[in-house]
Amino acid sequence: MAKTLRVAVALDLAEPYSQHQDVFAGVRRYALEHPDWQYVIDECPAYDQGRRAELFQHYDGVIARATPRMQQRIRRRGIPLVNTWYQHARRGLPGVYQDPWRMGEIAAEHLIARGFRRISILYGDNRRAAADAAWAAERFCDRAGVGCLLHRTGEARLKTARDWVRIEKSLTAWLDGLVPPVGVCLQEAELARLLINLTEARGWNVPRDMAIVSFNDNRMISELAPQITCIDNCFEMVGYEAAALLDRLMRGEPPSGKPRYIPPKGVISRQSTDYFAVDDEDVAAALRYISEQLAEKLTVERIAQEVAISARSLQMRFSEALGHPISVEIRRLRLTAAQRMLGDPAWQISEIAHQTGFGTYVLMNQVFHRELGMSPSAYRRQVLGERDEG
Repeated sequence: MAKTLRVAVALDLAEPYSQHQDVFAGVRRYALEHPDWQYVIDECPAYDQGRRAELFQHYDGVIARATPRMQQRIRRRGIPLVNTWYQHARRGLPGVYQDPWRMGEIAAEHLIARGFRRISILYGDNRRAAADAAWAAERFCDRAGVGCLLHRTGEARLKTARDWVRIEKSLTAWLDGLVPPVGVCLQEAELARLLINLTEARGWNVPRDMAIVSFNDNRMISELAPQITCIDNCFEMVGYEAAALLDRLMRGEPPSGKPRYIPPKGVISRQSTDYFAVDDEDVAAALRYISEQLAEKLTVERIAQEVAISARSLQMRFSEALGHPISVEIRRLRLTAAQRMLGDPAWQISEIAHQTGFGTYVLMNQVFHRELGMSPSAYRRQVLGERDEG
């Protein structure tokens, strides 16, 4: 009979966020698939064992949003630990985390694809994931030739009245310097809701004057009108893979010391970005169609048919609205999508060429050399190298 493995789960489950609840759902799914697993919800598994009830004294492993203090105490006990809290990720500690760099790239690409040429990224001093996402988004915008402004909000907690007043003052001063239309990325849906209130108080419209993407989702808040577009960070898979890693460690596999990053599924598109930042409604409709059909063979005639205007008229109005022909915009959107996908090592380059509408690696390679001065492979090495250094 196989030994029962007792696992402590410390994920701050009183918090309603997906990085807590969905990670736990992934751990639970793994445990249900493995009958020799017994998990115990214990938010202080490293606490003095002599003061604990017997139920909480003996574990074979721990999955936790582990603070440095918890990490030290569990290490002293010699128990395998898998961390899921990117804020306290460190080299040598087994961990499975969201991928903040991909998160930032996907958010920036979503706004760029909707025509926004001014983007601002808000991040707090105490949010490591948001800061790294902001770093990645800024570089993605730079490569796409789009203006990007980073704004530090100070400590990003919204727990007390003082926190709310401080953040409100910071956002008000920042808004004074913005010129709409602008796309904004920020850490949490709660902050997005505050920003929407301040924006609408100025008479600005969301998403026409300001489109907003939250790096993390909180469905109870995000789905209030106007609904907030968020990144789906696949936190359930973070929990599942953390459990799988812990299982291997408990069975004697040596830790690799290299963290595992789970890329986002993509964008949960809602009302806060349901707009293309051009005044011409037919051009906006054409942009929407192009963004949704990048993998297809796109011709001016086909796009014009979808928008129900003549090809000649669409060409003229496109040049008036964006300052370049429709073919240039299609190529730019394909290049932007390919840049984002190259940041995910799971994608083969030939697959990326197909999914973004280039068709073949040869054609994609020609565009990369012409626009970026390097091959797709070199671009991937550059992006992943920057990521490892971060």
